Amino acid sequence: MVPVLKAGPEVVREYFRLFVNRRAFTIQSQEPHPESGRHYYFRPKEKRTGKPISLTDRTLKQHLEGEITIALYAINPATQRCKWVAIDADYKDSMEDLLKLQYYLQQDKVEAPLEMSKRGGHLWIFFESHSSPGSAGSISTTSP
Repeated sequence: MVPVLKAGPEVVREYFRLFVNRRAFTIQSQEPHPESGRHYYFRPKEKRTGKPISLTDRTLKQHLEGEITIALYAINPATQRCKWVAIDADYKDSMEDLLKLQYYLQQDKVEAPLEMSKRGGHLWIFFESHSSPGSAGSISTTSP
């Protein structure tokens, strides 16, 4: 039996501090699409009103504990700034490419954690202060 990880309030608060730029989010479908077999992301809405549901600590806790999969928006619409950039590579040999990019970023003194995903990997870049998306994008395009 696989042990269930629990995310306490402190972990949820720290995750919120590091990753959340706005309360809008998308959630992955629980069941795959019958024709494509893929899971899709959508904006959850209230059943009664159809209004978008805002991100809550409970939703983050469920995500951290593996009950659901959510995606967050990197850019804060009020400030047009981001705390992080995630490079998501889901193709054959993507980990090799991400490792190369990670190496080149390290040469420029940029630490970028790398994680595996189901179909590839993610390379993360965190900023000391909120950065503009344009300058964040230049980090990922200036290295060979």
